Amino acid sequence: MATISDNTQLISIFGFPTYNNFDEPRPFTNEPATLIGFTTSFLALSWIFVSLRVFVRLRVVRLPGLDDLFVSLYLIFTSLASVVFLLTIKYGAGRHFLLLTVGDVRKYFVLFYVLNVSLNLAAAFIKLSLLFQFIRMFDKGTWAHRLSVVGIVLVTIWGVAFTFLSIFPCTVISDSWNILSRDSRCWGYASQNPDMFTATLVSHNTLNTFFDLYITLIPFQLYFQPGIALRTRLGLMVLLLMGATVVTLSVWRVHETIYHKAGWLPTRDPTWYGPKSILLMVLEVNTASICASVPIFWPILRPYLGAIFVTREFSVKTETRESSSSHKREDSETGMNSHYKDSLVMDWVDPLGSTFGGLIQGGMTDEKDKSKKSMWHRH
Repeated sequence: MATISDNTQLISIFGFPTYNNFDEPRPFTNEPATLIGFTTSFLALSWIFVSLRVFVRLRVVRLPGLDDLFVSLYLIFTSLASVVFLLTIKYGAGRHFLLLTVGDVRKYFVLFYVLNVSLNLAAAFIKLSLLFQFIRMFDKGTWAHRLSVVGIVLVTIWGVAFTFLSIFPCTVISDSWNILSRDSRCWGYASQNPDMFTATLVSHNTLNTFFDLYITLIPFQLYFQPGIALRTRLGLMVLLLMGATVVTLSVWRVHETIYHKAGWLPTRDPTWYGPKSILLMVLEVNTASICASVPIFWPILRPYLGAIFVTREFSVKTETRESSSSHKREDSETGMNSHYKDSLVMDWVDPLGSTFGGLIQGGMTDEKDKSKKSMWHRH
């Protein structure tokens, strides 16, 4: 419990509360058990799904790309953000701001600084991962490919701009958590002006929601193309539902930020009104990582789980494999590995050509297919 001197000092620094919210019932999202349970559970799921995705790309198909780099960077920063968020519980998250000690408030602001930078980077990296994944999926010249390129440019600008604001919130960075500093010049995430602080968060959250919706809709145009197999439509529907979950969490966070004016309404109490918005952000980026990872590794697990899920990058199917002496003679003449000529391996190398027979437009280009075949031959 804070001492009277701590309370008095905090009031002298931040002003007397305009509204007495000490009698408000504690929200479910302010309970330590809730914050710990949701954060650790979704982080664990994110690690599992992303690890499976990276394993498939690096060790199974051996075709890593920029999308895998960005999803790995996402995993690093979302892990850092999750750990820091859990540490904020010890220093005030979920409790009333003016009932904390001066030391706890200072430590909370230090953690908030690290948390804010990490979440900004994680949100940008997971979106870039999805967009670069679309670049690999769709042919150049298609609308889906063009929209993906535009998305990469816009997300990069958005990510750089708000990450810069989070890293440099004051002329002297330490002023963002030094509550005893005088004549500090801060803006954006460290502004002491409630309107500016709220505008920064709302603008970031609103653009984040727009990009979530933008990314969700790019691959869904395939659903309406003629000749698409039922399993493909079901797979696209599952991905759409997962994307809709991400968008819902994002919209919910925008609402919370506006409703409580980023912790300033009905009175300034960021540790009381803020945890819900931060938790929604953590859940959102973790759910997005699951959306980005499932289409990559699911075809590997499908034969073992008995599930049905069709993706457009590659597919695995079980069938009877035949070998003949003529194949061996042909291989000895051409120098091509007989394993490469196997129908199962060919399905891994060029799944769209054999599975869909050209029904889906916007698949991998011939040049990419040749590159994939070449890599399989070398390995």
